[in-house]
Amino acid sequence: MKKKYLLIISLITFATAGFGYASSLTVESDKQEFKDNESKIYLEGNVKVKTGDIDVLSPRAVVEVDPKSNKVNKVQFKENAYSYQMQDGKKHEIKAQILEMSLLNKVFKADGNTISSITEKDKPLVIVTADRQEYYKNANVMKAFGSVNILYKDIETFSEQAIVDLNENNDVKKIQLIGNAKLNQDKSVIHAKKLTYDNIKEEAVALGDVYTDVRTEDNKKIEVWSDFQSYDKKANVVTASGSTKIKYEDYLATGPKVNVYPDKKTKKLNEAVFVGRSKIETKGRTIEADRIAITMNPKDFKAEGNVKSVIPNIGNMK
Repeated sequence: MKKKYLLIISLITFATAGFGYASSLTVESDKQEFKDNESKIYLEGNVKVKTGDIDVLSPRAVVEVDPKSNKVNKVQFKENAYSYQMQDGKKHEIKAQILEMSLLNKVFKADGNTISSITEKDKPLVIVTADRQEYYKNANVMKAFGSVNILYKDIETFSEQAIVDLNENNDVKKIQLIGNAKLNQDKSVIHAKKLTYDNIKEEAVALGDVYTDVRTEDNKKIEVWSDFQSYDKKANVVTASGSTKIKYEDYLATGPKVNVYPDKKTKKLNEAVFVGRSKIETKGRTIEADRIAITMNPKDFKAEGNVKSVIPNIGNMK
């Protein structure tokens, strides 16, 4: 039977994933090697580190000690590391090839096939997968890099990078997606260069080459292109501006700005209103006006203000 070594190191204030008060670092492993010339402790076999209510497990780890203060500066866990914490009835978990706890600046880093999650009563609240993740306790911010996928409530997102702002209870306040951003929600899809979802306001804001696919009551597609778009979930209203274009069946409308409103009864998006000089094309006709309102059910449109229509191919005039 292998002998397990136990090391207890006193720490100054340490915080990560919601933990923030003076405590001790307890380290267990099959083997521990102290190298004073490197100011490091090498741990091998069934490594378990505990500080407060946080537990980290891995096959190997390295503890770095500040030679001046003799305090632990950083702990790096290698090969399929796993961290978990119970807080306010919620379980916080992180899995990665490498986990690193930086105690002085209170940063938790995960690298290589990372998965982090928060569950409550065995129900996932948030799941984040990425190539790399970082958590900054002082700022209550989590950052993810590389093939980022986030599952949160009824939202699923994809992006090259993500920044998640949290409150003191680690509840999500805001999600920012950067680079090839995509958000799926309620059969609707938003694509953009940058996308922000505000959980407090329940509002999504998209910037740069924005494309949205939203659905009507009978599941027909409304496509919206623009430079800027926002979606207010509470009001169920989409606002788009900057080179705006909407396609619905054989309707193709363009203009500087459009608002898409829900039907009062069904609460599904059903009316698109263009303001400013706009144009709609359908069945070979082109209509320009200062205001164009399109309804999906019943399918119709109305043009108002300096209306100009072009109807081609009406035959030869002699």
